[in-house]
Amino acid sequence: MEHYERLGKIADGASGTVYKARDRRTGETVAIKRLRSGGGNGDGDAFRETFLREARCLEACRGHPSLVSLRAAHLLDGGEAFLVMEYAGRSLAEVLRDEDGHRRPLPEAEARRVMRRLLEGAAAMHARSVLHRDLKPDNILLDVSVGTVKICDFGLSRSVAISGEAPPLTPGVATLWYRAPEVILGSRDYDAGVDTWALGCIMAELLAGAPLFPGRSEMDQLNRVFDTLGMQDMASWPGFAALPRTGSGLCQRPRPPTSLLRENFPGISAAGFDVLSGLLACRPDRRLAAAEALRCPWFAEGAAAAVNEAVPADQLRASCAAAMAASVPGVAEAIIA
Repeated sequence: MEHYERLGKIADGASGTVYKARDRRTGETVAIKRLRSGGGNGDGDAFRETFLREARCLEACRGHPSLVSLRAAHLLDGGEAFLVMEYAGRSLAEVLRDEDGHRRPLPEAEARRVMRRLLEGAAAMHARSVLHRDLKPDNILLDVSVGTVKICDFGLSRSVAISGEAPPLTPGVATLWYRAPEVILGSRDYDAGVDTWALGCIMAELLAGAPLFPGRSEMDQLNRVFDTLGMQDMASWPGFAALPRTGSGLCQRPRPPTSLLRENFPGISAAGFDVLSGLLACRPDRRLAAAEALRCPWFAEGAAAAVNEAVPADQLRASCAAAMAASVPGVAEAIIA
């Protein structure tokens, strides 16, 4: 680590600290995540496995423009490890706040540009058999000076066989407001749909300027989801009855069909709503995959050249009206299940 000069602390969490630093050999600005043994990271061999899991997932995703790039990984004696990554800007959560700390919605065209990048990154992850399992605005980095959007913080990620040939997965992953209903209900054989559900929540947040499902507990979260989306779709899923928590009174309560999601987004185009509702399908086997979402007509609207263009820096500045700071939050603490 003597090759890096620390420039300041970015974030501090129970499992480690993230620093902004400069590579003395190349002059490149990087983000360094320092992991410590103990707590959620485990000790001894468990800590080593925790570190290697995150490093391997980052390595598997190396090279995609919408996924933060790993520069180096160092495991030291004494229960300490470092992940050196590219510096990729500030978190989406921070960029969306105005100077008074309030969030405000993005125009649909800007939300589409951000979602295109996120779905491209998710599709690449899933094609490489990596589940992120903690997608949220804090784990998305925007550099408005160059117009990039990147998914970061692979602390909860897991490499799995997308075909389903994998050991039981840890329940309860993902930050509550972005947690898929099947995970809340106790599923241990979920798939890439947990990431696309989270992206649907993020899309709604971009358009509304506020979280769609800000639950206070798991049951409150699930109640908000079913109140907004209904649960007829979920209850008709063959795997529903086998989930550990479907016997709760909340799941047994009759709920009429609802159009509340559409009512919450009256200004979005029909094509945009198709993407939003497809990502937020309660039934996992009917939820849009990232690659499928990218083929929806919404992303063909506007200029065809937009498919390959970066997020315009000046438009993001105008839309977000965010005061730029020197820090880069968003590489949150690693909590490995």
